[in-house]
Amino acid sequence: MRLRSPRAALAALPALALVACGGSDAERSAPAGATGGTVIIAAPAEADLLLPPLVATIAGKQVVDLVFDHLAEIGDSLNTVGDAGFQPRLAQRWEWAPDSLSVAFHVDPRARWHDGRPVRAADVRFSFDLIRDPKVGSPHVATIAGIDSITVRDSLTAVAWFPRRGPESFFTVAYNLAILPEHLLKDTPRGELRSSAFARQPVGSGRFRFSRWESGQRVELVADTAI
Repeated sequence: MRLRSPRAALAALPALALVACGGSDAERSAPAGATGGTVIIAAPAEADLLLPPLVATIAGKQVVDLVFDHLAEIGDSLNTVGDAGFQPRLAQRWEWAPDSLSVAFHVDPRARWHDGRPVRAADVRFSFDLIRDPKVGSPHVATIAGIDSITVRDSLTAVAWFPRRGPESFFTVAYNLAILPEHLLKDTPRGELRSSAFARQPVGSGRFRFSRWESGQRVELVADTAI
């Protein structure tokens, strides 16, 4: 959604088969310590797809984790129990129901897809329904099994409902569910997503925008510095 500093984000990159760029050509050739730059990291395998519900390789997962956002990010403690330590991403804030069987996520009104469209609560519901649809055939459907449903309270509030209380209920919805743009995917037949143009040219809301994919050579991402 936003990036405080391209250089700071690049420093945290995992090992990817990609070229990650930040700033102009002049910035890329700036002396060490300057903001911006280009990181080229080699990897032994190529990504399979760049659509989160269908990604089945480590290389693909590493790329989509930079292009797509979660509702919240795991904190430095790496704790997945409860919501302590989780940091806001697409969700600006959240609150639990008194019975802990639902949590309302308030989408940051500044959040934008990389095509400029605003991220909305309907995108959260759409993403959940899509990954769970048998026609999609997602290998990750088990990771969201702890969620009963997701409803939309208003344009910026999505509510996740759970069939029972669980220590990792928040983690399941906040981190396991990558949020996808409904406006770009709703008209694509679910059974054809794997072969869709979006699966190779994704539009996300994460720290990096997809730039290009040269098969067998490189995937290029560009830092998203929009506020």
